[in-house]
Amino acid sequence: MRVIFDARHLQTVSRTRGIGRYSRNLLAAFARNAPPDVEWTLLRLGTFPAADPQPLPPHRDIHVARPRRPELAMLALDAALLPLEIGLGNADVYHSVQLGLPAARRMRAVVTVHDLAPLIWPQHYLRLPHARVGHMWQYALAQRADAIVAPSAATARDVVERLRIPRERVHVIAESVDTSFAPPPPGAAKRIVRERFAVPERYVLYVGQFDPRKNMDGLLAAFARAAEDDHALRLVVVGDIGKLAAYLRAALERTAAPRERVIVTGFVDDATLAALYSGAECLLHAALLEGFGLTPLESLAAGTPVVGYRSGAVEEVVGDAGLLVDPADTSALGEALRTVLSSDALAHDLRARAPARVALFSWDRAAEQTIALYRSLAP
Repeated sequence: MRVIFDARHLQTVSRTRGIGRYSRNLLAAFARNAPPDVEWTLLRLGTFPAADPQPLPPHRDIHVARPRRPELAMLALDAALLPLEIGLGNADVYHSVQLGLPAARRMRAVVTVHDLAPLIWPQHYLRLPHARVGHMWQYALAQRADAIVAPSAATARDVVERLRIPRERVHVIAESVDTSFAPPPPGAAKRIVRERFAVPERYVLYVGQFDPRKNMDGLLAAFARAAEDDHALRLVVVGDIGKLAAYLRAALERTAAPRERVIVTGFVDDATLAALYSGAECLLHAALLEGFGLTPLESLAAGTPVVGYRSGAVEEVVGDAGLLVDPADTSALGEALRTVLSSDALAHDLRARAPARVALFSWDRAAEQTIALYRSLAP
């Protein structure tokens, strides 16, 4: 069976984000578990620095050229250029890990749809004409794909409802945490965080971006409510400070959150991130949409409870190992945070539930399910 896998997001800014982590971990699991009769070809960006070294299955490469900001270029150009670059029928299966399908093909096509945020918040994601046209073109091609991979049942429902794709063509294959994720014990983690970021003993953690679906107003309002009870409490915000930082600044201005107690770290390496998770009282997660909920799962893998919304993929991941509330209740998240911070017994109980939740997710299982999907499609 010949498979072309789109590995370009290992070279772009997405390499440290969800799509890059998805690609990296799935390829590493293929390397550990792929049967010898699978012939792998990886799609690469020839005009960008090479990807970081990592375990890969035996493969050959196809190098393609894209201009700056390749994510937008893929949306706009992949449909027309990929048939020339990868051929119409030079493989049995082509797997796009993001919206990047060829308009013409004779091979079977699989596309992973992580979420449909652009269709829910078009005023943010689709405000530029080329982004709008590119997304619409690729969504139309996704409707013709032989299979859609969704990381959660919630995303699968969105795909069926918003893209009108038959449910039998949508396959839920859950993700997991990086196999290298190794949080230190809480005591050691707190020392690392205190020494590096001057954070006192008690802090709650947010990890992610600042775009509208992440609901920074709700996050900061919840922290402000809990901060009234505990004047030593801090909110540590971990995320790449880029163009989206304006959303965080605007939310700080709109809410009553004490700005001097909000510590923004910017991007951190994986070891530091693991320590931040482990030393936190809880992860505060106010997102209105998650395709999977990787940061809640990473928090549970560090033994740290999650306080968030009872909705969609987050509820699938967290289950009973966190305190989840109705997103329609604007005050509920802050009250839930106060409850977890004020009850050692509850926090201990939630921590004890975390290992069972984490054990439900595995990259090796995801790789096995993905290869089984390829086999079901291959001629």
